[in-house]
Amino acid sequence: MSGFFRADLYRGTAQFYDRFRPPYPDSLFADLRARLPVTGTGRLLDLACGTGQVAVPLAADFVETIAVDLEPETIAFARAKDGESRITWSVGAAETVSVDGPFELITVGTAFHRLDRPAVARRMRDLVAEDGGVALLWSAVPSDGDEPWQLELRQLIEDWISRAGVSDRIPTGWEQAMADTPHREVLESNGFSYDGLYAFTHAQTWTVESLIGFLHSTSILSRAALGEQSEAFEADVARRLGPLSADGTHRCDATHSYELARPGGGIIPGTWDTTTPPAIG
Repeated sequence: MSGFFRADLYRGTAQFYDRFRPPYPDSLFADLRARLPVTGTGRLLDLACGTGQVAVPLAADFVETIAVDLEPETIAFARAKDGESRITWSVGAAETVSVDGPFELITVGTAFHRLDRPAVARRMRDLVAEDGGVALLWSAVPSDGDEPWQLELRQLIEDWISRAGVSDRIPTGWEQAMADTPHREVLESNGFSYDGLYAFTHAQTWTVESLIGFLHSTSILSRAALGEQSEAFEADVARRLGPLSADGTHRCDATHSYELARPGGGIIPGTWDTTTPPAIG
């Protein structure tokens, strides 16, 4: 990869992210609570928290929840929406966040691939309780699938990345980097024992409006990225996807998942070689 994902890519997306990103299913959270297990007396740290897709559903299971995101407006949006709760919303980088452990659970929701993975893994290993764990959560993407509307949506995304000139928002070779060094390997090489990946599939329904909203929640086709082309983009989505539905809805099976790891094996916290440049994630 040529470099990390830029830090400013999600500016202006908070309202779209909060409204149009499908929530993680209750079954996923129930499985995570049972498998860890969550005791009800521990603390939660949610890194790259967005507008609270992980922190909010889990907060009631912990005596303290700290949610951290690099984007100030995202944290401001989440804090305003959350109101009075047990969640502490904080602006900061997952790699360097200044908090005191231990945490029973540390989560990263659909963002680990965008971070400096070894640095984040080392930070998590330093902060997680020895009887706790870390969970990397992953969301489904509406363009993943073989339905005619999904094939058209994939082509539309490719077309607009080129048309809007936003390809620089995707670091060259990031997908190959993930394949060369899977998340499991990153975790295991930084002091974790990998439990496994647990997936949950359910039916999902989209409309042209919600698909446009989802795309505006992304780092590549946000309104900030599209600029003056935003209206043309929205019209093109409607023109190309509208005729592919008889009733105005687009249906698919969507899979959400999480990877669970616990302290154990690998290196001991504090003994890593900080002079070695981390791999790009």
